[in-house]
Amino acid sequence: MCYPIGMEAQRLYWDAIAGTYRAITRIDPDDFHYGPLLPGDRELRILPPLRPGMEALELGCGEGQNSLWLARQGLRCVAIDISEAQLAYARADAAKAGLAVDFRRCAIEDFRAPEASYDLITSSHALEFLDDPFPLLARAARWLRPGGHLLISTVHPVYNGEWVSVDEEDGTETWGRFLPNYFHPVADVREQPNGDGPPIASRAWPISAWFNALRAAQLTLLRLEEPPATPHPAYASDDWLAALDECSAIPTTLILLARK
Repeated sequence: MCYPIGMEAQRLYWDAIAGTYRAITRIDPDDFHYGPLLPGDRELRILPPLRPGMEALELGCGEGQNSLWLARQGLRCVAIDISEAQLAYARADAAKAGLAVDFRRCAIEDFRAPEASYDLITSSHALEFLDDPFPLLARAARWLRPGGHLLISTVHPVYNGEWVSVDEEDGTETWGRFLPNYFHPVADVREQPNGDGPPIASRAWPISAWFNALRAAQLTLLRLEEPPATPHPAYASDDWLAALDECSAIPTTLILLARK
């Protein structure tokens, strides 16, 4: 498949960091995760009721940990990602665990499915890498069966600011987040690890934009969560844990659960 330049940059980036990312990141295989430094679903309890035999789709699955967790609950899962390197890890983990997940290399923007194909569609920290995620919500709504659920976790708009320090009157230093424009948060631009090729960017949108897009897709918003960081997260790395104090002061991830 031939990707436009933006998708090709994504593929190059995630293929290049796949090995390092796997080596430094710890994701609890016994829990459904929502993002770095956050509790899993055992604590947050955001997932809708699940039944064996349900059909699930994960958009931007990475190494597929969430789809593997859903497969352990008896769901039939399709999981897509643009990075073949990450999917190779996902397939190996599925084979080792004796789980059947239909992993497919595909850009989120290119994925198509028949209407009313899925009971559950999930995406964890993938949609922020799209230039515009909101048209996808309308397509995802069509892919859901009546009563089906769309569960998204994405970067919180407050998080796409800059850390600044403030000198207090007592001589102490306080760190906080500076956001120049909430309605147009600064993109988190990431250079290619090998220094060759265009960068990629993680973008955030105001919470109201997500709400309005879900309504326009004729979905009902059931949950909106901004969970604080925890010292015992389901998803972590040493670098993330080093930033725990700062990330405990602001929401880093926005979680949305909607129903058709």
